[in-house]
Amino acid sequence: MSESAILQELKLLKERINRIEKMLEVIIERFLPEEEMSEEDYEALREALEEYRKGETIPLNEALKHLEE
Repeated sequence: MSESAILQELKLLKERINRIEKMLEVIIERFLPEEEMSEEDYEALREALEEYRKGETIPLNEALKHLEE
């Protein structure tokens, strides 16, 4: 695969990630109103989204493997 093709694929992946982030923000802000969640839960969701943005999260299948051990 050429460098330009790889860069194009990376650009498309970044666009998909950005759309997913926006959907998560809508879910958090509109569908999970603060009054229905404790402030602590709301903050935990925000922190999880920020960790996801920074790439600090691990895939679900990895987390499940650690739980099974």
